[in-house]
Amino acid sequence: MILRLARLCGNRQWNRGFTLIELLIVILIVGILAAVATPLYLGYIKDAKTAEAKAVAGSLWTAVQSNAIAKCDVATDVANAYGKAGLSSAGATTPQRWKVTGAQGAVTVACKDGAIGPDGDMFTIEGDASDVSFVKVKLTYSAAGKPPAKLQCDTGNGFADC
Repeated sequence: MILRLARLCGNRQWNRGFTLIELLIVILIVGILAAVATPLYLGYIKDAKTAEAKAVAGSLWTAVQSNAIAKCDVATDVANAYGKAGLSSAGATTPQRWKVTGAQGAVTVACKDGAIGPDGDMFTIEGDASDVSFVKVKLTYSAAGKPPAKLQCDTGNGFADC
């Protein structure tokens, strides 16, 4: 059908293909798109890995508060909350991608007013697998802070609010 149409129109050059200039322009456009997209993609990957660590930190902080509230006015060790947070007794996830380091000894919740103490760094979640080894998330508590509990992230540039 196409051949008949080409004969009728007298155009016999329809099957010659692309010129070198057209191919070079397409390659140039694809190269520019790749150069722009690659850093964005790598940033998204880093953000996703940081979000994973933040989820582990949030889970542990919720478990720590739950344990401390259940035993109000009694100091409760952060490590006692590992099981509730889905961590092993050593403070690692399963599979072992994240681990708890620098856990503060004990947290106390006052029965009278619900105040949490002491202030300071509660714990740090560090990447334990090779693909997340550069990620650290630290939970810091300050009763006077707004909000009192803050996550700080470090992906190689030092800790900053995340």
